Amino acid sequence: MGEVTQDLGRIQKIMESGNYEEARPMIKEYLAGNPNDPLAIRLYGNTYAYTGFLGKAKKIWHDGLRKFPENVDLLYNYALAHYLQGNLFYARRYWKKALKFAPEDSEIYFNLGQIARDEGRLKRAVNYWRKALQFKPDNVEVMNNIGVAYATLRSFGKAATWYKKAVKADENYALAHFNLANALFETGEFENSQKHAEAAARLDPAAHMETVSLLLRKIKDKMAGSGSPSAA
Repeated sequence: MGEVTQDLGRIQKIMESGNYEEARPMIKEYLAGNPNDPLAIRLYGNTYAYTGFLGKAKKIWHDGLRKFPENVDLLYNYALAHYLQGNLFYARRYWKKALKFAPEDSEIYFNLGQIARDEGRLKRAVNYWRKALQFKPDNVEVMNNIGVAYATLRSFGKAATWYKKAVKADENYALAHFNLANALFETGEFENSQKHAEAAARLDPAAHMETVSLLLRKIKDKMAGSGSPSAA
């Protein structure tokens, strides 16, 4: 049994190098002798998913779930395949099933929040993302997402609060700096808005230089129109 496990570990290393097509026949051969290994079933599906054959991967994971209906990794991958194909109903259904067996999985809550966001149910999305943060409190992407949801709802003060949490947790997170700059602009905190806009451009000029330049011009116009700079 130890040798078999070692063989699967070797195949995983091949996959980690991106050689999915090389790994595929090896996993198929492994499964011929070990058909009831859920990890191998998941990895076999991965060899198709990562080479552009998501439908084939989904079928493999679905067949695996017939044998292992409570396997969280198979449920997760099967849900993700549905999500990537735009089938939000089944993606939510299978991520919720996975959640029954992994109730503290931050990533599943994050993904359920993504579905709610895609459906335009932003308050529900925020609830899921807050739940995700309970189990992974340093996830700056989740903090930023909550900020974006509040900004979309035009609650710019709440949005700024969450962007600030993100940049405090990761001062090099350019997107959160940029989003914070926009939220602060909307709340009239122009000097702080300028500071975070400049930080975004410095940290990721390729993504933010042009949009930051536009924002800085808007800030300059607002400050000139007010006759005096706003309080920091």
